[in-house]
Amino acid sequence: MDSDTQTVATDSPYLRSDEFRRWLAYTLLGGFDPAALAHEVVRQTGEPLHLVEAEIALAQASPYLQGAAPIRERLTKTRWVLHNRARLAALVPDALTVPVLDRPDPDDVLRHHYAAHRPAVLRGLVDDWAARSSWTLDGIAERLGDTPVRVQWNRESIPDYEVQSPSLRTSRPFSEIAERLRNPEPTNDFYVTANNAEDNREAFEPLREDVGEIPGILAPGSPRDGFIWIGPRGTVTPWHHDLTNNLLLQLQGRKRVRLVASHDTPLMRNSQHCYSDWTTADLPAGPAHDDRPAVHEVTIGPGEALFIPVGWWHHVEGLDQTIGMSFTGFVWDNDFYSGYTTFGEL
Repeated sequence: MDSDTQTVATDSPYLRSDEFRRWLAYTLLGGFDPAALAHEVVRQTGEPLHLVEAEIALAQASPYLQGAAPIRERLTKTRWVLHNRARLAALVPDALTVPVLDRPDPDDVLRHHYAAHRPAVLRGLVDDWAARSSWTLDGIAERLGDTPVRVQWNRESIPDYEVQSPSLRTSRPFSEIAERLRNPEPTNDFYVTANNAEDNREAFEPLREDVGEIPGILAPGSPRDGFIWIGPRGTVTPWHHDLTNNLLLQLQGRKRVRLVASHDTPLMRNSQHCYSDWTTADLPAGPAHDDRPAVHEVTIGPGEALFIPVGWWHHVEGLDQTIGMSFTGFVWDNDFYSGYTTFGEL
């Protein structure tokens, strides 16, 4: 690019700002047509068209953007592969149905779900657990009394409560939490979650004697290290994915879970770490449509467990006052977090 063009391109303080140039580089690398982009910038900012076009030309000539172009092409190919996988998965009539397995054989779980990367509802795994009958709200309240329990509190005070969950952690006597849980009105304002697990290990120790085993699926002894979830009707865990395979077990109450396959990650508006910008209302259950991925939906109740494969997106809503657990201690390899590095903005 000649010096005259570069001089013209930098005549606008806005167009030469770092903020605009970062955005421009991101947009060009995303494949946006330069001519259409120029007119869109003019429409949004009122900057002269010739200055915008000059700045775009300057960006396109940059060796930094040119060096990033092969990475863009590799990402484009990866998206093509993932999109093909999504199209193939949609061919079968029951593509959105989550299978329900009664007292499944562990080898079937491994072959058809764990290794195949497919969710399933598992029944009959915990029928002999004492927790199936003893983990009622009144039963737990009697055993814990005023024991301090770590809980997310005032979740409704901020819209991104899941991302900001560390700032919402506080300790409350379980008797106070139980009193709020007895209110039948739906609320998403407080929740005892897996994010509070380490803090609550000692507090919940009296309950763990009621937790049994799930032979062949969870490693011996690992269920007692599971995460305990206690919340009111109306709790919502927004769209996110986990860094491990998970088994979500209900002991009291029902949860509605929506799921999106990991191959649809490019459609999940994933702007930070494992979180999605989709809202509850904007991504209902159903087949893929335009820029929306296919969404599976299943409701699990007492005694049922949902296997959620690593990287599968899920959104969880408490339909009742709920008590449950989640587990990651499978008998099979579940160390998928060690190679994960994208914890920041994307």
